[in-house]
Amino acid sequence: MEIKQIKNKEEWEKFVLSQPDTLFVQSFQYGEFYKKIEENYWIFGLYENNNLIGGALVVSVHAKRGNFLFIPYGPILDFSNNLKLKEFSNFIKKFAKENNYDFVRISPFIEDNENNKKNFKSLGFKDAPIHILAETTWILNLEPTEEELLSKMNKNHRNLISRCQRENVFIDKSITEKALNDFNNLHDITAKRHNFHRFSKNYIDQEFLSFKNNNQALIFNGYLENKQLDSSAIIMLYGNTAVYRHGASLNLIKQIPTSYLLQWEAIKEAKKRGLKYYNFWGIAPENSSTNHPFKGITHFKKGFGGYQKNLLHCQDLPISWRYKINWLIETLRSIKRGFK
Repeated sequence: MEIKQIKNKEEWEKFVLSQPDTLFVQSFQYGEFYKKIEENYWIFGLYENNNLIGGALVVSVHAKRGNFLFIPYGPILDFSNNLKLKEFSNFIKKFAKENNYDFVRISPFIEDNENNKKNFKSLGFKDAPIHILAETTWILNLEPTEEELLSKMNKNHRNLISRCQRENVFIDKSITEKALNDFNNLHDITAKRHNFHRFSKNYIDQEFLSFKNNNQALIFNGYLENKQLDSSAIIMLYGNTAVYRHGASLNLIKQIPTSYLLQWEAIKEAKKRGLKYYNFWGIAPENSSTNHPFKGITHFKKGFGGYQKNLLHCQDLPISWRYKINWLIETLRSIKRGFK
């Protein structure tokens, strides 16, 4: 086996899109997005007899608390063979040292079980003090018919979708600059109302712009009958999976929650495109505290039907002494935000 940098977009995209779970955060475009926010990225492939059998998009993160390499929902490997993880781990550790990074952070898209925990721990990884990507996720299989999907929803969700339709709620799909600005304005209000830390406007703008030109990102806006914008969401549509990436809502009329119809229209769009999954992204873990940031949204997401996927917690590989500073700062931040 050997590991080498991949600079051929087509080679990497073909590999990522051939996986059972296609992850937009491992795409070539996601690396280009990080360049737009003044970071860097590399794509490293694991080859066996000149065949690409694994690899990862790796991005840089520079912060006052420490600089690190981040692998979002990667690496893409056969995790049943710990030798491949060891090979990749040794390579990325050496690369991080040579380029003066303080640690490597991996959010693997693999099941949270004892064997996976043991494999990472044996290579020097430790649980990160905070997550970056969703780890308790809610996923809807889109293979059933629309009628079957509706029948498997909570009755209350079906009723609210019907209510919105009767009340002439209008859902618009767009990729315009105005729609993006409208989303950010609503997101500001939502973040203040529910007291959560939102992604910056520049982060959301650049992420969306990196995918929209490939028809892989859409903004859904929900309007009341009086044409007032009430809800908005950014949906990523990559490979076989649609992702409810960012959401915002005003809920101006409690009896007409436009976000329910908005989600249903996004699900139908994903199904129309022939996608296999609709990923609602993060929900609160079972038995989480009442002040968990995802507690309120969890009932909403679960009500559309689907299943829970528990991913292995974010893993850190310390490189320099500065990791201890980062660990302390992020531990306090996690407590403050209600995740612990």
